[in-house]
Amino acid sequence: MTSQVRYTASETEQLLRHALDSTTRLTKGRLATELGVAPARISEGLSGEWKLGGDKREKLIEKYGQPRGKRGRYVEAETSESISDFLQYEQEISRKRHLETILGALTDPGFLQEIAGHIIKPDREDFSGIPPVLTSRKASQTLENVEQFFLSPEFAEWLEAIRIGHQQLCKAKVSAEHFQDYFRASTFYDIDQVAELTFPIGRPEPPSDHGLKDHADRYGLAFQHINGLDLAALGAAFLSLQDEKHYRAAGLKKPISLAKPPRRKALVENKEFVLTGDSVWQEQGRFNSPKIGQPFTEAGVFRIPLKHPHQVLSPTFERQRNLEVPSSVKRFDWNLDYWTTYRVELFLNQDCNYALVIELGTDHGPFIANDLHLAERTILIPKISGRHVIEQLNDLRDWLGMEELPETSIKENIALAGGYIPGAEIL
Repeated sequence: MTSQVRYTASETEQLLRHALDSTTRLTKGRLATELGVAPARISEGLSGEWKLGGDKREKLIEKYGQPRGKRGRYVEAETSESISDFLQYEQEISRKRHLETILGALTDPGFLQEIAGHIIKPDREDFSGIPPVLTSRKASQTLENVEQFFLSPEFAEWLEAIRIGHQQLCKAKVSAEHFQDYFRASTFYDIDQVAELTFPIGRPEPPSDHGLKDHADRYGLAFQHINGLDLAALGAAFLSLQDEKHYRAAGLKKPISLAKPPRRKALVENKEFVLTGDSVWQEQGRFNSPKIGQPFTEAGVFRIPLKHPHQVLSPTFERQRNLEVPSSVKRFDWNLDYWTTYRVELFLNQDCNYALVIELGTDHGPFIANDLHLAERTILIPKISGRHVIEQLNDLRDWLGMEELPETSIKENIALAGGYIPGAEIL
């Protein structure tokens, strides 16, 4: 079947010119005959008025080779139409990024195997602390039970109670130890007592027979290898993705299933680019206050009221969880976006317009120096009008928290690179 893909005007021009320059014997007419197009198409392609289809592109490359590109800087980045678009939609993008993180975990085979292995009821009493490795079939059956457990009215009642307790803990600014104790105890106290648990929390007297652990037993599940923090995080995320608003936002046609995880697509796409323009300005610094992203929904997360406001509960499958110590399990981190540093670089393109690269990163962590920018996210604005570049950079300056834009220095660099400076007289 013939490809219907159309390539860009600049790529068409580049390929046609490369073919014509490869030999003096090749004329526009002969090239048109080889491609099976009208002779006028070649002139139109050279002037940007016609674009090659995929089959013709491959024919050109097969016979005349790929034209050599220009030297430049390689970036893999999200794209935005303009600086104003980037600023306007930044919080919306952060929600998509968070949703993509959650979805990535809940559709990952290894992660799902971990859930099943940690929550299945063992055949006999097990004190090893090591969850069983399940066959694919057994894991799938267990995940079906987990789904039914999460969808049960008793789990919904527990989750609502734990939210009330969680809000009270946040307001009281309790220690990490109290936070952990509360979530641990919430699984074995009667569900109707969970919202009002007080410290210090001991074992219920008399022993509970209407707790979450008792309810889980009816589904063939147990909590020997999983903690209440993980249960809350998993249940909240799973139930949020039963809501049509959220599963549609995730690109799914129906509520998410753990037993039959759906195929997913990227919600925030990164593309590859080579920037061939001249670098005319770059700046690196720290935000006056961190830029904090948004969760895909507040109902889908439990915030951790400790050091950093971007932290939310992430399943780690650690039996004894210490929230004050960074988890050794880094496979899936459900925290929100958190940016403390930035680096921006402006490039003058061949058409006298501009491309801007924005890097966002962090300088927090046990092995990161305070003055180090560790890029974790890159955004590219591929085309900024030369007439409005300073104006748009000033919009970005406000967001970055810079006191002023070094306009004179930028204009000097633009002039040295042969760029256009609105209002400047050329002598």
